[in-house]
Amino acid sequence: MTNSYTLRAGDVVEYAGQPCRVIRVSESAALVAVIQKPRTITPRFGKPVTIQPRPKLERISPNSEIPILNR
Repeated sequence: MTNSYTLRAGDVVEYAGQPCRVIRVSESAALVAVIQKPRTITPRFGKPVTIQPRPKLERISPNSEIPILNR
C-alpha cells in the first residue's frame, strides 16, 4: 500500500531506490536516513573486516510526493 501524503516522523518511505526512515519533519525540511552499503577492509595482519557505516542523513521537502511504505 503506497500513499503520497505529508510526511511524518517515523514513516518509512522509498527514497533513492530503497526503504528509508523519516527521522524528523519541520515546516521547511524532512530528514531521511539513507542506509549505506557495508565496507570491507583488510587490516595489515588479519582477516577481512566488514564495517557498516551509519546512515547518511538527507534533507528533502516535507511535501515531497514520494511513496510512503509504512506509517
